[in-house]
Amino acid sequence: MLRCGLRIAACAAVLWAGSAFAADPTELCIYQDDQGKIVQVNSRSRVPASQRDKARCFSQKESTYLAKPEEIELKGTVRKEEMVSALGPIEVRWPRKVETLFGRTPQRAVAEAANAVSRALKSNGFPPSLQTLKIDWKIVFMDEDVPEKQIPSYLVNNCHPAWMTPPANLYVVAQRAAAGCGGQKVRSSEADARLTQILIHEMGHAIEYQLLKDKFGDDRMRAEGFASWFEQFGSDYTSAIPKGSVHEFYLKAAQASLRQSPNVFSFSGSLEDYARASLFFEAIQSRRGVRGIVEVYSTMVSDSLPFPAAVQKRLGWDAGRMQSEVARVAQ
Repeated sequence: MLRCGLRIAACAAVLWAGSAFAADPTELCIYQDDQGKIVQVNSRSRVPASQRDKARCFSQKESTYLAKPEEIELKGTVRKEEMVSALGPIEVRWPRKVETLFGRTPQRAVAEAANAVSRALKSNGFPPSLQTLKIDWKIVFMDEDVPEKQIPSYLVNNCHPAWMTPPANLYVVAQRAAAGCGGQKVRSSEADARLTQILIHEMGHAIEYQLLKDKFGDDRMRAEGFASWFEQFGSDYTSAIPKGSVHEFYLKAAQASLRQSPNVFSFSGSLEDYARASLFFEAIQSRRGVRGIVEVYSTMVSDSLPFPAAVQKRLGWDAGRMQSEVARVAQ
């Protein structure tokens, strides 16, 4: 999950490719459906009546203070490691008790994710500035009892396992990363793979920030779409995750979203939303390579354009063309 306070035209609803992209809701509700799946919607009215009494709803305007990673209070014995990585120096902190959730330590997981991201960036298409990226990273792992006075209430209450703030601050809730919102027990190897995948996603947000800098904005659909695409792309550069598995996972979720609502897309933060938003980037990559995505971002910066307008100007893809390209890669 990404939060930032900068402005962009897409804070209002943007119509593109026959789909409506809504700005972040002011209220979020979380409930468990009949199959035990955790579902997030953007108002209490969208919670099924049978689940409404048990739903947790909260306003995103409540408790907005977020402490820096190095300031987060951790309980029990705490480890702090400073490491050199291919992406620059990384400071990692975590309470020792979360180590039992994984087969490897948080430090090793971070190193694995950083190496995967570095290898991905050195592939064809990314600019030299990213291929040789060296920035300071601050990463904190928390247990499920997150410090409520230091974390915004919507982050305490929702199901996101991690989030990022610019330029490269990462926050990870260890239990959510290891076993998801339901807390199901998983094998240590599976927990390790999930953690690496989550870290690559959050590092993807930091990569996008490097592409946009002061044009970063608050377009959640674009930001989560890019990070979800990069998560799929970068996950193929590590042996910790079976090659192609993350792409297959996202593709199934995107296909489900398209079947349910082929023409209207209201981004509220569900898995299906993340997956569907990533298809825009996959569509560009499949036709123009990674370089095509980078060129769109360059146009966003140089011409101060939101993502859809930059795609049209740089690639010549209007709404109809993008819709057909998304349908093609979703097959």
